[in-house]
Amino acid sequence: MRQDPRLQVLRSGERFRTSTSWVSSRHSFSFGAHYDPANVGFGPLLVHNEEQVAAGTGFDLHPHRDAEIVTWVLSGALAHTDTEGRSGVVHPGLAQRMSAGRGISHAERADAYRDASGWRLDPDRVTEPVHFVQMWLRPDEPGREPSYAQRLVADADLAAGWVPVASGRHPDAAIDLGAEGSTLWVTRLGTGERRVLPEAPRVHLFVARGAVGVEGAGRLDSGDSLRVEGPAALRLTGRRDSELLVWELR
Repeated sequence: MRQDPRLQVLRSGERFRTSTSWVSSRHSFSFGAHYDPANVGFGPLLVHNEEQVAAGTGFDLHPHRDAEIVTWVLSGALAHTDTEGRSGVVHPGLAQRMSAGRGISHAERADAYRDASGWRLDPDRVTEPVHFVQMWLRPDEPGREPSYAQRLVADADLAAGWVPVASGRHPDAAIDLGAEGSTLWVTRLGTGERRVLPEAPRVHLFVARGAVGVEGAGRLDSGDSLRVEGPAALRLTGRRDSELLVWELR
């Protein structure tokens, strides 16, 4: 007999918060000094942080190990450098994945600005903060060589429906992921438009901006999330223009 799915809503204001003079972080799960033994992740999804970093500041070189790190920028731009010699600028619509593997250090800073010729690095000229979501997953195989991938996702595709942005199993994903049972889907939903949530053993929905109505859960506003355990193709309706991030987790 099929059981009804279990739905759990986490409101934006219920998240752990880390705040300094240059960064405001909201944590959907236990992170750093914030610990709740009942909230240490959701399946392989270990970290889901919403970050707002002031212009010309950021996270200097720091280490990671055995984590699949996916970054999705909502506004502004994030300059990335790492100890493997890679560098780049992550901006809205560009998905980034860093596999930390056996160990890597990287820096992430709001040091990029855009002019007519593209993105440039100069912390003295940046005026816009960067707002992004960063998500860490447990890899299927620990201790692998560090790796990096990024790819642009078209605005028209995001507006048309769910886009597989990062996945360990979906052949059409923008970037691959070393977690076979996990897929990050992203869409942009207009007021009154409808979508159906991907159906999987676990689903994590995050409202990055806007507001949606969710069958069985009610209204979710910016910063709210919904955890679904058990297959359930829940219907969504845009209450305001929205951007939604959904993890399908096995």
